[in-house]
Amino acid sequence: MNEVALARLWQLADGTCCMLLKDPRADSWQLRVVRGTETLRAELFSGPTVAVDAAKRWRSSYGPVVEPPDSPPPA
Repeated sequence: MNEVALARLWQLADGTCCMLLKDPRADSWQLRVVRGTETLRAELFSGPTVAVDAAKRWRSSYGPVVEPPDSPPPA
């Protein structure tokens, strides 16, 4: 069995997205940033929590973070 896409953690307007994948035969979890058919970055992690934390850090590398219009300003 091949890897299974478990979640799309974020997606940008240009189509760039970050996916969390798991190979059922392996102990590692993979984050993959793709745009169209091109893989921009991929890395293996020991667990899903570690991978999700990394995805949050990677997000700013691929485009500006846009806050929802009704978000309060930062304190």
